[in-house]
Amino acid sequence: MKIAKAYDKDIFCLEGDWTRNLLKQYSIKSALDFLKANREINYIYRHCGTKENLAYYLKQWQLKRYKQYSIGYLAFHGKPGYILIGKEPVRLDELAEMMGSNCQNKIIHFGSCHILGTDLRHLKRFLRKTKALCVCGFQTEIKFIEGSAFDVLLLDMFQEFLDVSRVEAHIKTYYKTFAKKLEFKLIHL
Repeated sequence: MKIAKAYDKDIFCLEGDWTRNLLKQYSIKSALDFLKANREINYIYRHCGTKENLAYYLKQWQLKRYKQYSIGYLAFHGKPGYILIGKEPVRLDELAEMMGSNCQNKIIHFGSCHILGTDLRHLKRFLRKTKALCVCGFQTEIKFIEGSAFDVLLLDMFQEFLDVSRVEAHIKTYYKTFAKKLEFKLIHL
């Protein structure tokens, strides 16, 4: 089923390192601050530098006290079918195991290059294992600012609709060129 229970969907965001240079402070946190200030979307933000951090925070997200955080926003470097934590790959199947089947009524967005550039069977298996409403992200290399801008639009759109297929239709109507450039994909069962 692809219908959310509420219009207001808070964000649970996990972000990896974007560069090895510790002087650079790239982060999507400022985009989350923008959404909080201008759209009153609450968020939880955590940095993940290891696979263990990722597994720990994904388990925390499943706790009942965080149920209103129904958008999982995973911002990491990626390759087709997996995210990178440092140089360590975490495949979609591994992520599904970390999340378990506890993602009912949740949306999972990968703010990551390439991850959805994998076989549709893998993405649908991920959805079946996690029981998420949908999974979305990019199929190509994206520029940080462009990707962040699209993410802000997308996260805002998720507040407007209960049916995730309406988000997909809205993107095709109003942001088709932008979505096509970034090779954005939204998959639901």
